[in-house]
Amino acid sequence: MLPATVQALADDGPAQVLVSLALGGTPLLARITRKSAAALALAPGQRVFAQIKGVAVLD
Repeated sequence: MLPATVQALADDGPAQVLVSLALGGTPLLARITRKSAAALALAPGQRVFAQIKGVAVLD
């Protein structure tokens, strides 16, 4: 788990949201469900923890 800050949110299809995160100056993109984004009440500037799944990492 890594501390991060939400930079931006963008629609990524009918059921997903693309979340742009900053991890100490390093950018990270996360794709989550719209339901999860709403449940977490994500917004730009919000501090969060990013949990990275090894099977979800792409080159």
